[in-house]
Amino acid sequence: MAEQDYIAQLFHVRRERYGISDDICWGWFDPETQNIEWNTWRHADADGIGGLAKILRPLGFPCSPLPQSNETYEPSWREIIKAGKQYPLPKAPKKVHWKRTYDFQHDQLHLPEVVCFNEEDTARIVAQASVMGASAGNFVFAALSRVVAEQLIADDAPFHWFMPVNVRGACGINNEFFNQASGINLMVTGASQASDWQAQTRRALNAKRHWATWKLVRIGRYIGSTGLSWVYRLSSRSTHFAGSCSNLGRWPLTDVNNPPLPDRRVLVAVGPGTANYPINSSVIEWDGRLTITLKIHPYICPDQATIRSMVNAWRDTIIGELPPVSSKKTENVECNATSALTD
Repeated sequence: MAEQDYIAQLFHVRRERYGISDDICWGWFDPETQNIEWNTWRHADADGIGGLAKILRPLGFPCSPLPQSNETYEPSWREIIKAGKQYPLPKAPKKVHWKRTYDFQHDQLHLPEVVCFNEEDTARIVAQASVMGASAGNFVFAALSRVVAEQLIADDAPFHWFMPVNVRGACGINNEFFNQASGINLMVTGASQASDWQAQTRRALNAKRHWATWKLVRIGRYIGSTGLSWVYRLSSRSTHFAGSCSNLGRWPLTDVNNPPLPDRRVLVAVGPGTANYPINSSVIEWDGRLTITLKIHPYICPDQATIRSMVNAWRDTIIGELPPVSSKKTENVECNATSALTD
């Protein structure tokens, strides 16, 4: 039997039956001019890693092999259940009490905003994350979460983020452009620090929660598109996250055959988002410079200016946690919101 992308099936069902976009926004951000022309690819066609490879290979970057999971196989339900008992996770309702929500149209989404840190500040971020016992991604996302809690959430109740996990090389799929990303849920509060995020990430991975998610999200192989639509409709009524946090790693991938970089622009991308996952964020390190990208769904965000304000607050929170070494600032803090969105 030919391989099928059952995660793509879910994105097709959401778009065709509920009008929910699965467009991943990407573009080349120029830190000097602050300009970017946004393009899209459909998540049904590739996840983040596969999509970046599709962009870079025509430019001469081999991107091979693509980043792999450090696991070697997909565990059974029995193994997953056993791991879950060994590493129990904190529980709270998957609800978010937003300060304000807005009416919206599925085809009227805001554009992302970008901050690019220079090489010096990138090195400082990585070093400070290490001091705190966390990855650079968890350090940066914990800062975003505190900004979101302060500015957008109405109370101090715990809330959840979704963090994608690469399962390439372990999930048994050969087509490198099929979706091969699962994910874990992280329960946090407005005060959670990078060390809290790191501890929860490690525990969720040890509990094999990403493999439970992987099996559940591909349930369409058994129940078909009609059954999948029914399951999605029911689950979307009861499951609400602050959003998703995607660490897409270091690019371009190391390869002696990489061509010279043509200019100082950086490649950025960020996921689609829905009213149930209204905040989409990503981290990419491009040629030694860390970028953070933020996209907020109109369900909780009235305009583009709010996203610009939020990404700048995110940047300031990150910088505020770094030990002072110089007055050198980040390169160009935000993108041009009027840039074109092209398919």
